[in-house]
Order: sequence, then C-alpha cells, then structure tokens
Amino acid sequence: MNEAIHEATMSESWSRDSSLRGELLPLDRCPDLAVDWVALQDAVACSPFASWRWVSTWLEHLPAGIRPMVFRARDAGGGVAALALLVDAPEQGRARWLGRRSWHLQETGDAEVDEITIEYAGLLARPGCLPAAWRALFDALDRLPRDWRRLRVSTSEQGEAIAAALPQDMLATSVRSRPCYQVDLQVVREAPGGYLEVLGRKARGSLRQTLRAYDSLGPLRAEAAADTRVALDWFDAFEQLHTQHWQSRGAGGCFASPFFRRFHRALIERSSDEGFARMVRVTAGDALVGYLYNLGWQDKVYYYNAGMNYGLLRRHDRPGIASLYAVVEQAAAAGELVFDFLAGDQEYKRRLASTELMLHSIDVRRSGMRATAERIGAGIAQRGTLGVPLGEALATMPPAPSTQEA
Repeated sequence: MNEAIHEATMSESWSRDSSLRGELLPLDRCPDLAVDWVALQDAVACSPFASWRWVSTWLEHLPAGIRPMVFRARDAGGGVAALALLVDAPEQGRARWLGRRSWHLQETGDAEVDEITIEYAGLLARPGCLPAAWRALFDALDRLPRDWRRLRVSTSEQGEAIAAALPQDMLATSVRSRPCYQVDLQVVREAPGGYLEVLGRKARGSLRQTLRAYDSLGPLRAEAAADTRVALDWFDAFEQLHTQHWQSRGAGGCFASPFFRRFHRALIERSSDEGFARMVRVTAGDALVGYLYNLGWQDKVYYYNAGMNYGLLRRHDRPGIASLYAVVEQAAAAGELVFDFLAGDQEYKRRLASTELMLHSIDVRRSGMRATAERIGAGIAQRGTLGVPLGEALATMPPAPSTQEA
C-alpha cells in the first residue's frame, strides 16, 4: 500500500449523518479486534461467515502477501458500532488493463483463496446502525486516493442498507442476484407428517420415491461426528467423494484449491467440538450414502458442501436428496430454527425449501468519467459486467427477512 493510501486509511471522520465516524486501519493497529468482534456478533443476528470463528481462521491462514484492513465505525461515545475486513487488491483478468485496484469485503480477489466462498457478506453492525455504518464506510473510502475501481460485496442481504446509505457521488449495481432457499424448522416440527408435509406435492412424491429406494438398504440415519478426530476423518472421506464426483464431470471441485483444504481442516479442528463446523455422515443400514459439511450458528444450520456416494442404487440413485432429508429432520429434532441451503437456484434446493430470500453481489463505484467510460465500454462489448442498478434490482425482488437488523 502506497504512502498516500496509508495516510488516508489512518484518518477518521464523522459520517454524513453525524451518528458514526469510520476509519480504515491496519490489523496491527487493532489489538482488541477479537474482543470487539465477539461483542458485536453476540449482539446481532449474523451469518456464520461473519462469526469470529470463521473470520479468525481466515485471518490466520491468509497468504503472507494479503493484508486486510479493518473498517471500524464508532459512535459519539467511542463505542464500536460496526466492523468489517477489507482487502485492497489489483484487478485480475481483463480488468487489469485498467491498471486499477478494487476493495473486497472479506475476500481477496484471489480465486484460489476465495474458493472458500463466503455468503451473506456485509458489515457486522449493532442493531439499528447498519445504514449509518455503510455511510461511514463510504465516507472512509471517499477519503482515499481515487485509484480504486470498485468495492465488491459478494452474495449479500444488505442491499437495502447499501442503497439507503449510498452518497450521490457513488453508484451501486447488483452484478449477480441469486435466491437463497431455506426450511423453517419450526414449521417442520409442527407438521404432523414432519418435513415431507411442508413440501409441495411433486417434491413429496419424488422424495418418497427416493426414500423408499434407500430404505431397501436399511434405515436412513444422519450421524454427527462424535469428536474432532472423527470429524477430520470424515472430512477426508468427504474430500475423496467430492473430488471423485467432480473429476468425473471434468472439473476439479473445491479441493483443487489447496487453501480450501487448509482453511477447513483448521476450522474443524478449532470449532467442531462446539458444533460450529459440523461433519455429518448419512447411512442407509450399513451402506454409506454420503457426508455433509454444515455450519451451525445462532440456532441455524447452513448446508455448506457435500461428498455423495453415487452408484449405490440402480434406480432412484439420489444420495444428495436422501442425505439432505435426513439432515433436515435431524436439525428439526435438535430444536434448530432454520436450515439454510445457501445461495443457488438449483432445482433440488427449490423443491426441498419452504421459504426463500434474495441475495445480491454488489459493486459500488465512484461516479465520474472513468465509471462512465467503463459502462460505455461494457455496452460496446455487449457484456453485462456492470450489472443492474441496485435500486432497480431491489425493486424487482420480493421483500425478504433479514439475518441482521437494518
């Protein structure tokens, strides 16, 4: 980072609504970051990707050349009202021809590192402070030299707060919108027929067919790893099945990224005993159906990844569907509130869900001649790289519940 950026990021000022002041600081200037982060996460509803368990593991395993900055917003009394981690990275691919840089919220711009794929990206903010916190961040970015191209916020539910806080000299676009399907586990518990009863007619019929097929092998069972050693063994087995499946389709799968494996083994080692990183094995009698890797956080279960044992049955061979059914039933029985499939419009997610919300990957740019030239260039090339204006994208989507108060 050059000296001009360093000086700018060390400064702070009140946001435009004078309720919060924001600053961007190097990590070594924030010795109390863990304490402040945990205090905020315990005060709000947030995703597991915003938890200190995930964030601290990410910070400890980042390559040495990647140095995140801390965004911190304080109130008039000096209390920490919002936090985030941002990485200043040079553009990759064709965008490098622009000779510019982008800010990434809790990502790095390096595809191999970002393979861990966070969702629900955004600011960790006290209840009621989210729009003011975004205004404070935009003010902090506005004080930087003008060589940054965009701020990227991936797969976020904070679009409404971003749009409300956006200053006149910045533009925001939704570069990708994806549904996030969920199961309301309280509804599952209250339904006399359990999970099957909350699904649509066609989904029920297909699922019953799948369950009968696996039941011919023995009772379907979802079993959580008893301890960290077992969880790591199952993680290795999950890796083998996952990689085998994706290589059969001519792709490498997520384990093609060495960072993915290092990060998640470390996350399991530090958090599986407390139920955060959850390895689950699903069996039908003595036969292995598959492994699911979930995240458990604030009474919700997030379906993160899986390795399935394909080819077990001659007909109705759907190990993923059978495994998800077993794990949803397990989560409902355990008293969890929501099972979250995370973002994606796959048919199985639509059929197995009872509710949905919309998440947006958002780019924030400064307005001006450079941004105008980039839009014109994208139009000439007939590429939708700049997305849809955020306000327009939000207006076309149904309102959705939020995991963080705005």
